[in-house]
Amino acid sequence: MDEFFEEPMEETASIDFMRYIRGLLKRWWLVAVFFVVGFIISYVKVKSQKPLYESEAWISFDNIQGVIPDHLIQNRIAKLRSRSFAEEAVAKLGLTLTIKQGSNKQALLREDVFSYFATNRNPANGEYQLRFMESGSCHIYYNTDRIGVRTVQDCIKDTVSINGLYFKLNPDIIKKQDGVHFQVKDFQGTVRNLIGREKIRPLPDGSLMKIVLQDGNPKIAARTVNMLAELFVQKSEDLRRDATRFNRQYLEEQLTLVKQALDQSDYELKSFRSSYLQGLDQETEETVNRVNALQTQIHDINFQKKELTSLLNKLDPSNTNFDQTVPLNFIYREIANHSVFRNESEMNITKDGLNNLLNRKNLLLSEGLPERNPEVEDLSDRIILAEEKIHQLASDKLEELDEKLKMMDERMDELQKKLVKLPEDELRFIRLNRDRRANENLYENLLNRLKGAEITEAIPMERVSIMDPAVPNFKPVSANKQQIFIIWLMAFVFGGIGLAILLEMADKSVRNSDDVSHHLRLKILGTIPKVKFDSYELQDSEKAKSISSQIVTHDYSPTPVGEAYRALRTSLLFSKSTGSIRTLVISSAAPGEGKSFTSANLTITMAQQKSRTLLVDADLRRGVLHNTFNCQKKPGLTNYLTGVVSLEDVLQETYIPNLSLISCGSMIPNPSELLGSERMQKFVSGISKRFDMVVFDTPPLLAASDAVILGTLVDGVALVVRSGQTHRDTIKRKLELFQNVQARVLGAVLNCAGVEVAHEGYSYYSY
Repeated sequence: MDEFFEEPMEETASIDFMRYIRGLLKRWWLVAVFFVVGFIISYVKVKSQKPLYESEAWISFDNIQGVIPDHLIQNRIAKLRSRSFAEEAVAKLGLTLTIKQGSNKQALLREDVFSYFATNRNPANGEYQLRFMESGSCHIYYNTDRIGVRTVQDCIKDTVSINGLYFKLNPDIIKKQDGVHFQVKDFQGTVRNLIGREKIRPLPDGSLMKIVLQDGNPKIAARTVNMLAELFVQKSEDLRRDATRFNRQYLEEQLTLVKQALDQSDYELKSFRSSYLQGLDQETEETVNRVNALQTQIHDINFQKKELTSLLNKLDPSNTNFDQTVPLNFIYREIANHSVFRNESEMNITKDGLNNLLNRKNLLLSEGLPERNPEVEDLSDRIILAEEKIHQLASDKLEELDEKLKMMDERMDELQKKLVKLPEDELRFIRLNRDRRANENLYENLLNRLKGAEITEAIPMERVSIMDPAVPNFKPVSANKQQIFIIWLMAFVFGGIGLAILLEMADKSVRNSDDVSHHLRLKILGTIPKVKFDSYELQDSEKAKSISSQIVTHDYSPTPVGEAYRALRTSLLFSKSTGSIRTLVISSAAPGEGKSFTSANLTITMAQQKSRTLLVDADLRRGVLHNTFNCQKKPGLTNYLTGVVSLEDVLQETYIPNLSLISCGSMIPNPSELLGSERMQKFVSGISKRFDMVVFDTPPLLAASDAVILGTLVDGVALVVRSGQTHRDTIKRKLELFQNVQARVLGAVLNCAGVEVAHEGYSYYSY
């Protein structure tokens, strides 16, 4: 037994393909069931499949700047696949509507029923019914409740608004139907379905983009594609106008203030000149020019500082200039695009990074990811960091402008000291002229910027238009029905094959000799084919005797079962690995695995070899061998071990020459103690000298440890393993019982194997 435990009982890593093939053949019915079910479902699905119609529209992009960056193309796709676009299209087109079959069993299209149908973004979904009465009224039902009554003419001429639905009836439907059933599906579910059906295909250069959509109604497919294209063009124009409008309004406000200051300075200078006509000397005029130039710079910096401060205030909700109607991302863009940062590389890098993050986030949202998705949340956090960086750079720039103003003020003070010595009239003239020129320069600068903003608003940097609108395509584009049928059928067939393989993988029963070698680490002593009984029922005693007479005949008929038992006999008696065997214990892991049947037939083959053979029924709980050989149950082994009878009294001759039997005997309460007694040891020692071969049939290991006890008294132990029934984990655990005792496990007998596996060279009729 030590040799058995020398190597770890690990399963081989190789794949036994033949096992899976045999498993498929065994479970052919499962694959057949999947085939039949798949055939029925595939046929029904193909027959019920509605045709799909495809429409497409082309959007043109004329970019004045020339090259279109990749992130802008991705941004366009994200917009078109965004939830807001889909929600607006679903609402305006009433895509939640599904028309039920008409009262005359005629299939109806939505245009047959409604000349117009739309919803808001939260319609009451459910079942609706319109009933046209002879009185000319139309009763509107929601589920089972009547929610409104209108005249039929009002439903035809005017838009009916109820439960978030807006519709007009087609006049022809009144003539054909006495009522209409329709369903309003879940709005958000319809939005997700629309996004899933959209296909956006841009050209590599970004100049054109195609929107493709499939629907069961060709007109709805075309209308939906056109609606998406129109919304995209409209939204693109609105976004551009929002950005430019914000810039233009600010410039107009500042221009008004500067114009008032310029008019005031013009008036004061004109009034002064009318009273004082004297001029300035050359030195004084040069000083005045330097003061004017410096004053212009101070005005420009003050203006930049004022603009930047105003933009930052619009980001602060607590500030009075905060305007919640203006999107914050527009303000951050205006800050980053301000002229004061024109040559600031750090601001330009931050601005480009922010645009990239915004495009990536919009793309993920358009693909249906929620705001709480980890990747979307990470992008949102990075966007916030980029905006904070822009805010910080703007704050730092304000401090830098303050330092410049401080230095310029100091320089201005020096120049003012030179002018302070001039007469009062000249000094006043200089100041008035300086203020007027500063206001004039500032006014011209603002006016130029306002004109540029107006031009930008009027002439966009990118013109977006619908180049080729969608038209209804009445030719279905559904895939070939035969191909769909084959795909579905093959999917079911492979599903059945996969399930059969999974069941085979989950099956841990011992199936063949390879399983015995790999999993149990036992030598195969013999392989016995499965015995096929007659169809009629026999009693236990008759069945056992019938089996024995069929498989082992007196004339050595070459049946596979008989030859298998003779091969087992040869393996036990003449194998070099087993050595000389005179006493043998035969057991199994669980009941029903064929240990008694094997014991009986093995001893028959040994007796037919003219060997004095004794079969001992050591299953003292449920012994059945006396029925097999039509002998008396008692007196038997228990009677001998308790000292009631002698050995000669329990020895019984069978109808097989040279084969004797000791039956189990009377039932006793302590069979294991008897088998481990000193009298049993003397019995085994004495009987082995009297017979050439002694075989003990013991209880299954799951029922008792009798086989382990007897195993210490005999030359070897053989375990019967039933193919397809014995669980390998169970027998592994039971084999551990032999680890700490002086017992020798010779190997295993694989019972109920296939004929071709057990003895490939034989048939029932000839060699």
